[in-house]
Amino acid sequence: MIPKYRFYATLLDAFQWYLTSEQDEAFQDFINKINRVPFSSEAAEKGTAFNEIVDDKNILQVQDKVRYKGFDFKVPRRNEGKAYFKGAASQVYTSTTLETNKGLIELYGYADKVLQDTCIDIKTTGKYEFPKYINGWQHKVYPFCFNQNGIFIDRFEYTVTDFNNIYKETYFYNTERDIAAIKGICESLIDFIELHRGLITDKKIFNIIEEKVTL
Repeated sequence: MIPKYRFYATLLDAFQWYLTSEQDEAFQDFINKINRVPFSSEAAEKGTAFNEIVDDKNILQVQDKVRYKGFDFKVPRRNEGKAYFKGAASQVYTSTTLETNKGLIELYGYADKVLQDTCIDIKTTGKYEFPKYINGWQHKVYPFCFNQNGIFIDRFEYTVTDFNNIYKETYFYNTERDIAAIKGICESLIDFIELHRGLITDKKIFNIIEEKVTL
């Protein structure tokens, strides 16, 4: 059976943010997220640069810092990240299907790191307070996808840096609890996108691939 919808893991995080946000622009921001509207954010660009440094991209070292894409990172932070992730697979794609009361869904995404029975997501933040990611969906969706594909993952870790310190936030996958929760948020998201279908220009979320026709 062909899935009716396709949701990536961080889209569920964005939907969760929309549901709890009190910002006036939250609705439009989430519609833009669904439609993959490009946006510029220094914080996001710095976070992407940090991830690439951890993955050992080309860098320029200046004294006690690493400079990459216009951002400076302290060498100890970078080195600690490299050592901790030694042996991990990077940017691992995973996907699976989930039957819900609203239709069949494909869930997918790229895990930053996979190391033995642990899936790791690298986060950057201006300020960290525990538990920052307790309402996130990556620590439920990724283990679910991997386990459905026969890859045993029961531990999810957010590795977080404020560029001065590194923090660990760990969650353990529970099949019965987490699958029920994933179904719930996915069914709510289906209700949302069907209600606002006219505003959605990127049809990939409906598992519709639009081909360009050259005349």
